[in-house]
Amino acid sequence: MQFTSLFEKVITDLTEAFSTFITKRAAGAKKLEEAARKKGSYAILTAYHFAGKAKPYAQALKWCKKDDKLKLYKEQYKEALDKLKDIDSLSQKEFQALSGVLEVWGEVYLQDKTPKDYSK
Repeated sequence: MQFTSLFEKVITDLTEAFSTFITKRAAGAKKLEEAARKKGSYAILTAYHFAGKAKPYAQALKWCKKDDKLKLYKEQYKEALDKLKDIDSLSQKEFQALSGVLEVWGEVYLQDKTPKDYSK
C-alpha cells in the first residue's frame, strides 16, 4: 500500500514538473516571438520560428499524461524532420516555422525521456 502511494506521488510529481517545463518553454517562445515582431525587419524570421512553436507546445501539454507520449513526441519530431528534408519546396517562413516545430518535439521528447530540472 505504501509503495503504491509513493509510486503515484513520484509519477504525479514528474508529470507536474514536465507540464511546468512545457508551460515555461511555451511562454518564453511567445515572449521572443512578440519581441521579434515588434522589432520587425530581419527579426521577422525569428518571429516565424518562435510562432511555429505554439501549436506543438499546446499539443505536447495535452499528451503529457498519455502512456504512449514518448512515441507520439518522437513521431511528430520525425514528421517535422521529413518536411524539412524537402528544403527546395519550402519558403523562408515555412522553414523557420518548421524548425521551431522540430525543436519543440525534440526538446519535449528528450525532457520526458530524461527529466532535468532547469529551474535551479
